[in-house]
Amino acid sequence: MVKFIHNINYSSFLPQAPISRAGSTWTRMINHCVKDNRLQEIASHQSMILIGNGKRTVFWHDTWLTNYCLADRFSTLYHLSNDKDASIDKMGMQDGFEWTWFFSWTRPLRGRNIGLLEQLYVFLSTVHLDNEVEDRLIWKDNKSGRFSVKSLCGLLSPTHYPNNGFSFAGKV
Repeated sequence: MVKFIHNINYSSFLPQAPISRAGSTWTRMINHCVKDNRLQEIASHQSMILIGNGKRTVFWHDTWLTNYCLADRFSTLYHLSNDKDASIDKMGMQDGFEWTWFFSWTRPLRGRNIGLLEQLYVFLSTVHLDNEVEDRLIWKDNKSGRFSVKSLCGLLSPTHYPNNGFSFAGKV
């Protein structure tokens, strides 16, 4: 979420390891989230990416097309890809009114890998990029789709997570 708001460059909404830049409030918050499995679970289940031009979403690593990242779903293709960290817009081009996907592989695909690529194309057939609109992060727990601390606190409340160890002072 912070990645989208502050345009931070790492390949997922929450990094897999702590960020080395120390000091800022956002960095400390992100580093805390990296260590807290509950917050990672909430972030992954309560947010989704709405694709616009594809420039802010990493094709293989971000969860944007299904409920899991494509690197996990198509791990063999991911390992053969030369573009592991490319954004969606770098994985193809507009050809008239149609988006054409281009993949670069470390070796020619054969056998089972061709079948996996065909499955990937089926998933990708529903994608329509819009060059006029940026990718957006949608927060599912809020009707407006915008993240709020209040909605996060509600998700961390004892009714959602009885043994969460958090306490909230004051009104939310």
